[in-house]
Amino acid sequence: MRQEKIIFYVVLGLEILTVFFTAIGIFPREAVLVMTGIMVFYFIFSRVEDSLALFILSIPLFAALPITDTFDAMTNWRILLAILFLMWFFKHKWSQIKEQIFTNFCCARLKIRSNLAKLVIIFLGIGILSLIVATNQVVGIKKLLFLINIFLLFLIIRDLVRDKKEKMRIIKAGAVALIICLIVGYVQIISTIITHLYTFWQWWARNVISVFYGNNLSELVKTSNTWFSYYSESPPTLRMFSVFPDSHSFAMFVIIGLIFALYLLISKNYKKNWGIWVIIILCFLALISSGSRGVWLSVVFPFLAAIYLLIFKKQKIFKPFLVMLIIFALSFPVSSLILSQSRQDGDDATLAFKRAKSITDLEELSVKSRMGIWKASLQSILKHPVLGVGIGNYPVVLDEDVSAAKKGASAHNLYLDVASEMGLLGLIALLVIFWEILRKSWKNRKEIYSLVFTFFFVWILIYNLFDVVLLNDKVLLFFMVALALIYPIENHEKSTGLS
Repeated sequence: MRQEKIIFYVVLGLEILTVFFTAIGIFPREAVLVMTGIMVFYFIFSRVEDSLALFILSIPLFAALPITDTFDAMTNWRILLAILFLMWFFKHKWSQIKEQIFTNFCCARLKIRSNLAKLVIIFLGIGILSLIVATNQVVGIKKLLFLINIFLLFLIIRDLVRDKKEKMRIIKAGAVALIICLIVGYVQIISTIITHLYTFWQWWARNVISVFYGNNLSELVKTSNTWFSYYSESPPTLRMFSVFPDSHSFAMFVIIGLIFALYLLISKNYKKNWGIWVIIILCFLALISSGSRGVWLSVVFPFLAAIYLLIFKKQKIFKPFLVMLIIFALSFPVSSLILSQSRQDGDDATLAFKRAKSITDLEELSVKSRMGIWKASLQSILKHPVLGVGIGNYPVVLDEDVSAAKKGASAHNLYLDVASEMGLLGLIALLVIFWEILRKSWKNRKEIYSLVFTFFFVWILIYNLFDVVLLNDKVLLFFMVALALIYPIENHEKSTGLS
């Protein structure tokens, strides 16, 4: 067992060093290909549980594969997750399926007992139907394959979480992945304090973005990105975005990561661990530094609900949520002070407050643009109510080429985005999926993890009104990790195939 741990940490260390040295230009991008090959080899010959833990830890580190000059944006998690799924299937499921075939004389049925899995299949089925009306069916097929690929992670985790020990290992891996993202984010802030914003911008776009997302996005963000907050009377400031292409994806990742951090804090073994409180504080500072106003606005309801349950229902389990609310409030002035240090010509310590105030300014460019996009989306839904314009084809709604999706064209509202692409059928299926998740987590709220998940899931649901970043690959992978932990396969389901 000791040897297995050593190998695990050696592979993880090699991955971190490879990504780091490639990002700063010491290694060529081809080093990612070599590292991915090493990880594939590890996944094939190691325990599935160890491979899963490494995969979760690696979510922030997944990089684009420079296969050719024109095809260099496919991220290595796609290959690694496919290998992980195959290893899990043949090591944990194939024997059960063979037994079914033998028992039922080649008439075995693959039973699906999970309500969520059934609903996801329905959702994907509607997506397939929407391809009939799609302008670009290839883009739609790619998006469907993307969603199917990521859902495999849910199936794997759901099956492997057999006991509290394995569950805790996955939660710790999620917490470490969060810490990696935070470290990169704060390195960004420090970088802008010691160098000019434009210098940071060009260096990050040229070196880091190319490693994680390929040369096309690298060239795009050199001239157009959402990395800065702009003010009418003040110079721009950096919005923390870590290893992501935008600050909104980073903010969503942090919200999901807080599920793991808060669970570790509340669980008995970690009650007196001040290190976790430090992580939580850094998370809220990062959420303010992300400049994502949707995150700030969407947290109001879940916090009010938690405080209500604490004060009026006497549920003491919600005490940490009250502390988090205080941390959130204090993060505004602290974050403002930090952000002000990144500017070379001023020390305005009210930047975060100015950013928050702009939420109600309907003439502010970002707010005005978003409302225009929402209006166009609603008009498109009325025009194409059944199957929309086709999955993956949202740019058509804005009269743009479908390739604009790679530039971030979206409805800036997950529900409108899905309804625009897949019609009202797709929206209804999505809402039922979200309701099933909420019902499941709230039903099991006596279990601490489910209670914590419910709080942050409500936050995510409301945030989806303002953006579609749940569909960012790293974010959706991370969400699948958090989600699968409230859907462990019960003992009576173990012999029913891919439940």
